[in-house]
Formats: sequence, C-alpha cells, structure tokens
Amino acid sequence: MIGANNPSQFTGEIDRCVVKPKADHEVQLLGTLAARYFAVIPPKYRTYCSLTAEVSRRVLKLSAMIILLACSSLMAPAARADSLRLTVGSTERVALVVNRPAPGEARPLVVVLHGGAGSAAAQRSRTGFDALAQREGFMVVYPEGTSWGQGMHAWNTGYLMRRQVGMVDDVAFLDALIDHLIAQHGADPKRVYMTGGSNGAMMTLVYATRRAERLAAIAPVVGAMFSFDERPSRPLPILLINGALDDEVPIEGGMSRNPMVRRTQSAPYRSLQETIAFWLEVNRSAAEPVTKVEGSVTTRMWRASPGGADTVSVVDAQAGHGWPGSGPTRRATAPNSTIPATEAIWSFFSQHARP
Repeated sequence: MIGANNPSQFTGEIDRCVVKPKADHEVQLLGTLAARYFAVIPPKYRTYCSLTAEVSRRVLKLSAMIILLACSSLMAPAARADSLRLTVGSTERVALVVNRPAPGEARPLVVVLHGGAGSAAAQRSRTGFDALAQREGFMVVYPEGTSWGQGMHAWNTGYLMRRQVGMVDDVAFLDALIDHLIAQHGADPKRVYMTGGSNGAMMTLVYATRRAERLAAIAPVVGAMFSFDERPSRPLPILLINGALDDEVPIEGGMSRNPMVRRTQSAPYRSLQETIAFWLEVNRSAAEPVTKVEGSVTTRMWRASPGGADTVSVVDAQAGHGWPGSGPTRRATAPNSTIPATEAIWSFFSQHARP
C-alpha cells in the first residue's frame, strides 16, 4: 500500500493530486475548511494514524480542496424548469419545460419521456438533459404520464400497464404539448425530437409510428415494440440503444423476465432484430451496416438511401436495463451501460431536421 511504511512516498502521491492555491485568501479559506473538517473527527481517531505531521497537513489540504470543489458544484446555477399544465379532453396533464428561447426566437425541442414507474422530475434528474440543453441551445420538455400511485406514472402504449393507465390517450397529450410549445414557446416545428427510457421508449415508438410527420428523429432507450401493424407515414431517423443483459425488456423479445413487469404485459415484445428490420424497411436504409466495436459496445449504422433515413442500433453486451450513464432503476438489474447516452442522443438529433 502506498505510504503505509513510507510517508514520503504518500506525500509525493498527494503532491501530484493537490491543486495549489494561487492567492492568500484561497490559502486562508482552505485552512478554515480544513480546521472545520478536522474538528468533526473524534479525538481518539486524530492520533490513530501514524502519518507524519507533514503528511497529515497535506491530507487535510486535499480534503479541504475536495470540499471546496463540492461547494462550488453545489453553488453552480441550476437550470430553471417551468411547470406547464394542459387540459387534454377532460384531464389536466403536466410537463416540465427547460431552456425556453427568448420571445421571437426558435429552438429545437427534445421531448424526454420517463419510464413506467417514473415522473417528469425523476427523468429530468436521471438523464441530465438540462445542462446539455443550456450548452447546446435547445429546449427540453419532460412530460408526465398517468399517475398510478406514490409518485409513479406510466404511458399508454396499448400493450403494457393497461390496468394502471386505463384508456388515456397519450398520443393526443403529446400532440397538444408539441402544438403548444411550437405556438407559445418558440419550438422549431422542423426540429422536434423524442426520446424516452423503458416504457417511455415504447411510447416514443408508438408516437413515431403514428406521427412520424411531426418528428425529425427519435431515440428509444431500453425499449421495444409490441406490434408492426401501424407504419410511419414517412422515413424517420432512429437511434436504438439497448443492453444485451436486459431482463426487463430482453432484446430477444418475448415476455419480460421480471415477474413484476411480465404481469403488466398483454403481448410479447418484438425482438430488437425484428424492430431493426421494421425500421430498415420504413427508412429505406442501406442493406448492410457500417459496424463499430468499442469494448462491449457495438454500433451498427444503416445509412439512408436517397429519400430515406438513417437507422442506428447501439448495444452494450455488458449492460442491463436503465438509462446509460445513470444508476440502475432496480437493484436486481444488471449494471447500466457507461455509454454517455444523453450526449449521443443529442449528437444524433442535431444531424437531422424534418424536410
């Protein structure tokens, strides 16, 4: 172990980590933080370690620097979310809107749908689209599905969680939401995109098959289709992100291997390969993909033919069910992919606009 018997070696390691303060006020602030940090340590543990006084000073210095960085992060301004309420039919629906443009300006719109036990606020926190929207200059909206208890909400895809969502028309809700954001909040109608995780990915696919003419591109994450009966009205760029170890929405299709999810299914999932084949035909994409393998992640891209659209599939062989880059939605699920999904999705979206 570094430094166990050689304090000077430990000191050298810390020296390479510590960011040196550049001004007297920074030194004073670090000293104050270090003193407060040290004060909370019980006295019997303060001398327990055999580190030299010099090493202790450097450890406290490093600890104070970590605290200072954490405080700076906490003090960073957060994106403002505006709560939007719309009446669709006889039902009030809710969404959170972030990074609206100034009056008279137009921005791309990214619609982000939560999973079957989620909420607008939870999806906002999980995906990290806020910071990206501010940096890249697009508006993001987090709609909320139908409540089914204790802060959990779901989408009516026609084949999942029907007891929880009933006959609610989520396509009509998303229509009304997009219309409102275009008419009242500066959303660019040629650059409206949709993504979602799990049940939100399934809703993205349902909406895309019925309203392809309204969208510029979609990116369902760890989702699946139930039926190919309805076909999009035009080619639509699609990025599919999945984990090969996903037991809740297995890429092989069929019924969920999670008993809780399986009980809510009224039809089996179609496999990822079947789904890709469906979109290749709809999009008139190339017959052979361009394939790229990076570690456990395989990306296949079928490029658009004239008048068609790109079809892209990303599969992480070591990942399970969840938004890549965030924590797992349930303890029993396999680890999430380390793919920076939010950034990858926006990179894909930014290349496409509706004709």
